[in-house]
Amino acid sequence: MDWKQGWKEDWKQDLMRMIATIVVIGLLGAGAVLLLSNGKNFLTAVKPAYDMDYVIENGTRKGMHIAGEVPFIYDCFAEMENTGNNEVTAYYYAIPSGDGMMVLQLPTSMRDAAEKLLEETVDYLGTGIPPVSVFSIEGYVKKAEGRLPYLLSQYMTEMGYSEEEIEAMGEPLMIQDAGRSLDRARVYAPVGMILLGLGILASVFAIYRMTRRS
Repeated sequence: MDWKQGWKEDWKQDLMRMIATIVVIGLLGAGAVLLLSNGKNFLTAVKPAYDMDYVIENGTRKGMHIAGEVPFIYDCFAEMENTGNNEVTAYYYAIPSGDGMMVLQLPTSMRDAAEKLLEETVDYLGTGIPPVSVFSIEGYVKKAEGRLPYLLSQYMTEMGYSEEEIEAMGEPLMIQDAGRSLDRARVYAPVGMILLGLGILASVFAIYRMTRRS
């Protein structure tokens, strides 16, 4: 084999190594990004979900996975605005929870459904006829932050709760609607695991071949 032929063979091997390296890095990088960005929501999504009847009767704790129909809802006591264009991005409603109340965060797309249920909840309190315009949510429980605890306590005071009763309930919790995020996590997190696994296998195979050649 002359030097030209040897150079061509070396060039081909170097090219194959470079392609293999790019593929391995791509698999590892894509897998890690998908897993890291969706891993937390995936862990929530695979937890057993509690329905809203359980929430209303027993209360909640941070980290719980909530899914099901909202049977009752109280007033919207706060809104979240995009400070750039002053558009409302989320609404915060009060809902019964155990012996007190908690916050239910809803996107603007669910505003009409929530208001319809609110009307029927008010009628139910007067007539005893249960609401029929229920709607479904899926999300997780987190601590209510910012001004939400203060605004919720103000709302509860208007409803007749005393300061002592509100303080006895402890820190208010919030159900954050996250249906779309949890659905994405159910798809992308496993894909990330597969890509990461393939990247690791490809790395092991490449190291094995290098060891055999040496």
